[in-house]
Amino acid sequence: MKTFLQSCSARARYALRSVTQVGAMALCLAVTAPAYAMPTPEARASLKGLTEAIDFAQSMRDKLVKAGLEAVGTPYVWGGDDPEDGFDCSGLVAFVYREIASVELPRRASEQRAEGKKVARPELEPGDLVFFATTRRRNVVSHVGIYIGDNQFVHAPRRGTTVRIDNLDDTYWSKRYSGARAYVAPEEMDASSTLVAQK
Repeated sequence: MKTFLQSCSARARYALRSVTQVGAMALCLAVTAPAYAMPTPEARASLKGLTEAIDFAQSMRDKLVKAGLEAVGTPYVWGGDDPEDGFDCSGLVAFVYREIASVELPRRASEQRAEGKKVARPELEPGDLVFFATTRRRNVVSHVGIYIGDNQFVHAPRRGTTVRIDNLDDTYWSKRYSGARAYVAPEEMDASSTLVAQK
């Protein structure tokens, strides 16, 4: 027991005098055990936020869809292309592509459809733009949205509404569907994307 006590600090030896031999051994081990740095609850929370903010698995298309979905609920404003003031249909997609993919799209839906790569409906991928002829001139493109997958798209419909999600199979939209275009490559991961070849 003497050798054991000598291996402890003076403070530990003082404490050991008033406890049993079993208690003394436990106390000595506790006093002499190395201290390991442990993150505080605050640090753990910060690290969790950091890993959530840096999502290396997200593709460019994922980011485009996420940005479109974040606009849901924003009021429709004719000519609007900013989340603070509101969006119209082409303003929404122009804003998302500019801010997320650094791609400058034309301002009008008909002009946006004239660029990019043509995509057949069965080959739609999230992030592609879907176009519609919503006026009485059925062959003239007048509306656009961002395809988000599962046959759905996010868009700014019309005055008096907000940015929302609709389904391509809804009677109104299916009758007025006028094609789709891709503006980023299928596996594009670089935030400095450029327009894909026009077709």
